[in-house]
Amino acid sequence: MPDRPARHTLVWLSAHADWRADVAAQDPRLAQWFAQGWPAVVARRAADDPDPRLRLGVPLPPAEGKQRLGLRVPMTDVHKVQEPVSMQTLLEQPLAGAAAAWSLPLQALHAIAPARVFGAFAWQLLTGLDYVHPRSDIDLLWRIEDRDNADHLVARLHAWEGTFARRVDGELCLPDGGAVNWREYASDARQVLVKRVDGAMLAHRDDLFHRVEVSA
Repeated sequence: MPDRPARHTLVWLSAHADWRADVAAQDPRLAQWFAQGWPAVVARRAADDPDPRLRLGVPLPPAEGKQRLGLRVPMTDVHKVQEPVSMQTLLEQPLAGAAAAWSLPLQALHAIAPARVFGAFAWQLLTGLDYVHPRSDIDLLWRIEDRDNADHLVARLHAWEGTFARRVDGELCLPDGGAVNWREYASDARQVLVKRVDGAMLAHRDDLFHRVEVSA
């Protein structure tokens, strides 16, 4: 098990985990959540955060105000970690309700590139609660190896949005462990925000793959 799982990693806690909510009043709801056997997700922590515990989040569905409950837990109390839900899994276990209308768009997205799913679609699959509504977008993660791969992907994502009149959000996961919003990468901005589990910082977009391309 890694010392510090990546952002978006799903985490199941042991039965007697010593977790603490960021807001004490949210303890009962979190206790109910974990009693259902549902996971939390690894969240970004500030680079200067002195707390060594793992920072997690539990996003509640729209019926509960779309609150995001934060908590901390020692890594020793983590029972299992898992990568975000794959697009293939989402296609194999189709969702009902508002998500059902996404069948063809999801197949088309999967054909563009393999992806991992987070956000509403993932949480509805994991919990069975209603997260997806008619105006939902889908949140995806793509592993990107080089600049050509990134440029090709963002061009096809723009085309997908034009074809299906839906929105895809998400991040390009870089070889060094950072991640950048795909729409920000596709813009004309010289600098983009690169997120990591221990913080975020601006980087020149031309440098995102520099070390990989040089070593190749």
